[in-house]
Amino acid sequence: MKIGILGAGNIGGNLGKLWAETGHEVFFAVRSPQSDKVQAILNSITANFHTGTIEEAVTFADVILLSIHWQNVPEILTQIQDIITDKILIDSTNRMIPPPADTTGSAAGDIARLLPTAKIIKAFNTLGANNLTNLQFGAENASTFICGDDTEAKSIVTQLAQEIGFDVVDVGLLNTAPLIESLAKLWVQISRQYGRETAFKLLKR
Repeated sequence: MKIGILGAGNIGGNLGKLWAETGHEVFFAVRSPQSDKVQAILNSITANFHTGTIEEAVTFADVILLSIHWQNVPEILTQIQDIITDKILIDSTNRMIPPPADTTGSAAGDIARLLPTAKIIKAFNTLGANNLTNLQFGAENASTFICGDDTEAKSIVTQLAQEIGFDVVDVGLLNTAPLIESLAKLWVQISRQYGRETAFKLLKR
């Protein structure tokens, strides 16, 4: 599968690396490809990957991961809104600032409103990036909680998550995104007391 990564930071860089290692073709869109941080990530990838502009990454990909600081999201959405038609966009962002007055109730919902032709799936936002390369906690693997309105898109994202070791919990339609986004804030609070080597897991019996 062709995957575009918008942002090669801790989340996007690690997820892109993992997907490249499982055989997917990954395109990193980075503004400063020569920065030490980006170079460290790219130099650690042995599989085939590409780098280029945001527009090139979106045009290339079947699935796009949005993994940038929230303050940059509106600008990026404006850049891609005309070329993302009918593609899957995974929203892994966390909006830690107060929402705008006209919010739909979640960051993912606001993204969906701005990109009405894309298939928005919320995922990969409820644990620290340090855990992505080791999702196992004892006998259990960390959960990622996902939601979205398109069943096929959720199935594809579920597969991508499971391939790299996640237990996937489908929470429902995109209107449940506020619940998932609140878990990110809870994780930040918990990590301050218990450290970053922590993750959420849904236990079933």
